Amino acid sequence: MGSVTVFIVDDHQMVAAGLAAVLMENPAIDVVGSSGSARDALPRVANLQPDVALVDLRLPDADGVELAGRLREVAPDTQIALVSASFTRSAVADALAAGVSSFVSKLASAEELVQAVQSAAARTAFVSSDVVPLLAARRLVGEGPVKELSRREREVLQRLANGLSVEQIASALHLSQHTVRNHIRRAMGCLRVHRRLDAVVAAARLGLIELPEPV
Repeated sequence: MGSVTVFIVDDHQMVAAGLAAVLMENPAIDVVGSSGSARDALPRVANLQPDVALVDLRLPDADGVELAGRLREVAPDTQIALVSASFTRSAVADALAAGVSSFVSKLASAEELVQAVQSAAARTAFVSSDVVPLLAARRLVGEGPVKELSRREREVLQRLANGLSVEQIASALHLSQHTVRNHIRRAMGCLRVHRRLDAVVAAARLGLIELPEPV
């Protein structure tokens, strides 16, 4: 597998340069560009088609959540990691609806930033510790009774919460990737949710798994 390609969208040049410097220290990550505005980012992301767009929540010409939705239209395979110095409950709710599954604070450690990007690329959830209460406050479990999760389903969700990809979970549990995906789908059905991140947070709220402590 090649490097994870990342495009950074942040209007503060020093912040963008700092994020890029941290990410480029990891040989498995390649920062392919950056932009300070939504207007400039859209055509460049459409052209580059990076694995991940690391998007600031607040931009001078657009809301970061709005931009996330527009980026998914021009680059449907590009995953979004939202970054901010301060998240709000409404912003997190809107971001989830827009398909964002990775949230990282600008105050996070270098390890958390790298994990957020790699988790987004692997289409698994990552949530900085300061965002967890905002997710937990949302009503993520659907209407009706929640069916009991099997031990294996809880194990898979726990590893998703820890930032592992489907491939890594399959290797750790000595299962096929197809079987792991089936466990995830059944867990989402039991919890009556439609996204992996919602399943992770719902399971944590029910005490079935534990969200990881910050590094």
